[in-house]
Amino acid sequence: FLAVVLLVSKVLVCWCTNDVETAFMAIDLGFLTFLGWLCLLAFRATPMAVLHPFLIELGSAVIMEEMLFSMVLINKIKPDLGHKVTKDFLVHHIASAIMGWLALYFCARAPGTGFVGVGMIGTEVTTFLPVAFRESVRSKKVSTNKKISATLGLLFPLAFCWRTYWSGSLWLRLLGVGRNYFATLAPSAMNRVLWRAGEASVLTVVGSNVAWTCRILRGSMKVVTKHRTGKKLDQQHFQKEIE
Repeated sequence: FLAVVLLVSKVLVCWCTNDVETAFMAIDLGFLTFLGWLCLLAFRATPMAVLHPFLIELGSAVIMEEMLFSMVLINKIKPDLGHKVTKDFLVHHIASAIMGWLALYFCARAPGTGFVGVGMIGTEVTTFLPVAFRESVRSKKVSTNKKISATLGLLFPLAFCWRTYWSGSLWLRLLGVGRNYFATLAPSAMNRVLWRAGEASVLTVVGSNVAWTCRILRGSMKVVTKHRTGKKLDQQHFQKEIE
C-alpha cells in the first residue's frame, strides 16, 4: 500500500513540474533515506525484529515501484525527456527484487534471514550521494566550487566503500544462516533451490556495489590528481558520468 502511495505521489509531482528527473529522485531520496536508517536500527535493536517482515516487504515493493516508474511511467508523463534505464540499474534492481521477496518468504522459515534482509535495505542510506553528485554536475558546481567537489570527493567513496563492505559481510552472514537452515530444518528441494537463488541475488547486489565503488574511486582519484597538478576539472567528464 505504501509503495502505491509513493508511486501515485511521484506521478502527480512529476506531472506538475518541469524538472521531472530531479523531482522523482528527490522523492526517492527522502523515502529511501528514512527507510534505510529505520532498517539499520531494526538490524541493531533485537526488539525491533518483529518489524523485519514489514520492512522487507516495503523495501521489495518500493524496488518494484521504482522499476515501473523509471522504465514505463516517467516517459509517459514527459515523452520528450527520453529517460533511459542503465544496465547497472536493471541488474541491481532485478537482483534486489528477487532478494527482497525471497527474504520475505524465508523470514519465518530460516531464523536470521530477517536481519540480513533489513541490513541490505539499510545500504539505501547512501542514496543521497548519487543525487547530490548529479545535481552538482548539472549546476557545474562540482567543477567550479572546490568545497563541494572536496566534500563529494570525500563522502562518495567512503560511503560506497562502507556499502560494499557492509553488503559483503551480510552475504557471508547469509551463507551461515543457510548452512544452519539446511542442517537443522531439512528444507524441501524447492526451498533449497529458492535459497540458493536468494544467495545468488544477494551476491549480485554485492557485485553491483563493488562495480559502483570502483567507478567512484577512479573518478575521485582523477579529481584529486587534477587538484594536485592545478589543472581545471573537466565538466564534460562529469557530464558523461550522469548520462
